Amino acid sequence: MKLSEVPVGAKVKVKDVEESEISPKLRAIGILPGVTITVVKNAPMGDPRMYKVFNKLISLRQSEASLVKVEMFRDSVIPLSSATPGLYKVKQILGGYIIRRWLSKVGITEGSTIKLLSDRRVVTSLGTFDIGFGKLSKILVISAETQSEQRS
Repeated sequence: MKLSEVPVGAKVKVKDVEESEISPKLRAIGILPGVTITVVKNAPMGDPRMYKVFNKLISLRQSEASLVKVEMFRDSVIPLSSATPGLYKVKQILGGYIIRRWLSKVGITEGSTIKLLSDRRVVTSLGTFDIGFGKLSKILVISAETQSEQRS
């Protein structure tokens, strides 16, 4: 997987950096094999993106980030909008009181288990809901399968 393909909120480990004229600069700012990177956020049009490397924030264009091969951590949180259909545990809800209250009315709270369907609807203990892409991006989740493996 390339760094440019990683969803916002995810943590990854650098596997390799392809050689190009920008590679020395990437290594100079700390992007080396074995280093952990967190994707912080996208610019409004998606390019560039902000990443956390060690304790510093850096900005990379998508073309630069595509040179970095990474592996996503199994326990990495991702926004529900970037998730594939399956069972997830809600780790965090980004936003204030209003969005948290709205989501709690449909059964989505931190710590709850939800199922994402292929049509982007969400199944909770209260039913099946179409909550919209904007709200999906505010819900940070971890795979429920990963969560159960960690307990073992």
